[in-house]
Order: sequence, then C-alpha cells, then structure tokens
Amino acid sequence: MKKHIIAVTVLQLAALTAFSTSSHGGIMVGGVEVTPGLQVEESHNDNIFAQETVKKSSWITTIDPALVVKAVDGANEYELGYRYSRGIFHSSHNDDYSDHFIGADMLLDLTSRLNVIGWADYNRTHDMRGTTFTGLPITFNTPDKYHETIVGSRVEYGQNARVEFSGEYSNKRYDNHRTITQTRDLDTIGGIAQFSYPIAPKTSAVIEARYTRFNYKFFSPTTNLDSAEQRYYAGLDWEATAKTTGTVRVGYLSKNFSNAALTDSSSVGWELGILWEPLTYSSWTLEGSSTALETDGTGSYTKSVGGSLTWNHEWAEHLSHTAMVGYHENKFQGLAITRKDQVTTAGASVNYELMRWLTVGAGYNYADRNSNAANASYRQNVWSLTLTGTL
Repeated sequence: MKKHIIAVTVLQLAALTAFSTSSHGGIMVGGVEVTPGLQVEESHNDNIFAQETVKKSSWITTIDPALVVKAVDGANEYELGYRYSRGIFHSSHNDDYSDHFIGADMLLDLTSRLNVIGWADYNRTHDMRGTTFTGLPITFNTPDKYHETIVGSRVEYGQNARVEFSGEYSNKRYDNHRTITQTRDLDTIGGIAQFSYPIAPKTSAVIEARYTRFNYKFFSPTTNLDSAEQRYYAGLDWEATAKTTGTVRVGYLSKNFSNAALTDSSSVGWELGILWEPLTYSSWTLEGSSTALETDGTGSYTKSVGGSLTWNHEWAEHLSHTAMVGYHENKFQGLAITRKDQVTTAGASVNYELMRWLTVGAGYNYADRNSNAANASYRQNVWSLTLTGTL
C-alpha cells in the first residue's frame, strides 16, 4: 500500500507541474480568458457504503481536471466551464465512476439599476452506493447513474430598494437500475419574488415568496409523490456591519401533495447565514435552516433542522486551515412510525501553498448517523491528501 501511495503522489506532482507555465492567472486566447485546473486526491474511507454492521473500507483516488472560459464585454460577463471527475475505488472497482459537469453563466449589467443573470448546467453523474435507498450494496453492485439539466435566470432591479424575480427548471433522469430508480425521475420548476428595502446604511429588510413544484414521472396505485411547496419569508440582509455579513429568513412553509392519501403539512421555516471576520485573516461562518427535503425513498418527504459552524484561519502567508462541525435532525414523514436520524459531522483540513499555482492539503472528515430505523445508523472516517493546481 505504501508503494501505491508513493506512486500516486509522484504522478500527481508530475501532472500538476504542467500548470507552472504562467504566473498571471488564465491564458488570454482571442479575447477570452482560459483557465485550466486540476485536483488530485488520495483518500481512505473506512465505511464506503455507510453501513451499520458490514463495513467495507477502501483507498480512493480522485482526479478532477477542469477548464473555465470567461469573456468580458464591458460590464457584461460570460463564463463556460467543464469538469471531469474520475474516481477509483481500489478495494471495490464496481464503484469506480466517471462524471461530467458542464455549466454556463451570464451576467448582463444592462443599466445602473437593471441586471439579468442566467445559468445552465448539464451533469452526468451518480449516487454512491449507500447514500440512497437504491444504492445499498445488497440491492445492486454498482452505483445509480443519472443525468440532469438545470436552467434558470434572475432579474434584479433597483439600487437601494430592490426587487428580484428568479426562476429555475430542472429535470433528473436515472440511467440504470430502472426497476427501482424510475420512481426518482423528477422535474422541478419554481420561482422566487423578493423585495428588499434599506433600513440602515448597510442593512435591508427583505420579504419574499417562493414556489416550487415537484413532478415525479412515475405513478402507480400506491406511488405519487407530486407536491407543491410554498414559502413566505421575511428577514434581514446586512453587509460588513460590526465585522459581520449575514442573512436571516423566518416565515411560513407549506407542502401540499397531489395524492390525497398523503398528509399535507405547514410549519415555521427559517434560514440563517452569518459570516463573522474578527480579523482580516480569520473568519467564522454559521449556517442553519429548518426546511423540507424530498424523500430519498423513505416516507413522503423529510423535515430537516440543523446547521454548521466553520472556522477558516490563515496562520501564515502560505498556510491555512478550515475546521467544521455540523448537526442535523431529519424526520421522515408519511410513515406509520416516524423515522428520525440525528446526523453529526466534523472535519478539518490544512492547506499549504507550495507555489503560486500548487497547493497541497491534508484533511479528515467524520460522519455519525444515529437512527431509530433498523440498520440505518453508521459511522464513517475519511482521511485525505489533496494536490490542487491552477494557472
């Protein structure tokens, strides 16, 4: 195993050396900026299928090359990106994967008051075995593969008082294991209307309405999870006030099913995101929410409450670290006995910039799911070594 790790590390360094050709960022080609990048990671996961009893460990090599093309036309910006992700499970080659991600973004700064933002993504990727109800090793011996398309836009108008309208459509289709995955083919369409008004120099009051429609493509006499979600929120946005930047939303959340046999629900929903920078080289980020999530195959949907705290600190010019702890409580609705999962996560990583174009990192991530459902609890430890290169 040591020989394997040494060989991979040598190959990583050799590949990343190719990115030392420039010291000024991307390459200008015909008026556009082209920026290639590469991340290579060697990790060890002691429970790759997230199982409670029968656990399997593996070394995993992940290779992620990427390319971003950016064009600027006055105040307008256009960006096109592609990322390829190759994962190799050295003790479970059935779980090897090759994923593709394509994304395009557009920002049109039409006037001092009017901005239009658009995006489109196409992903061909997978669910790791053990992360979804069809991905358990006892069900299939390969991951669930799917492709999805996402398109959306947002219009922003105003300077102090602002109105924003946004909409997004996505479809998700599974490509294998169709006897079960057909129940997870999903179209999602939704929109947000938001109004913000300044109440202090750097603080705005916000009200917004959100609507999302979930349309599952498979129906049977006992399966129809189509639903509509409505959210009406009020809150605050503030920027650089007493060294903090943040957003808070509190309001009403409802979920209504097309199937009369399923129970509709309404509750208080909230979202929180606060960035505190006590020092120029140190920051803390607090995030949390009480929300509804689509089912992963258990029940009709999931009520999720929780959050995370992250600390980023630069110890020296080229040395930094990130540490994170998180906790979520997920309650699966629509069951005779409600399933409750308590999920605790923690992690830390240290990054050192060897050169302007090359960063080496070492990390550790821990996950613990404590569930009242049989065989649904697990613990997982992941150690990793990462090399990241970019122009």
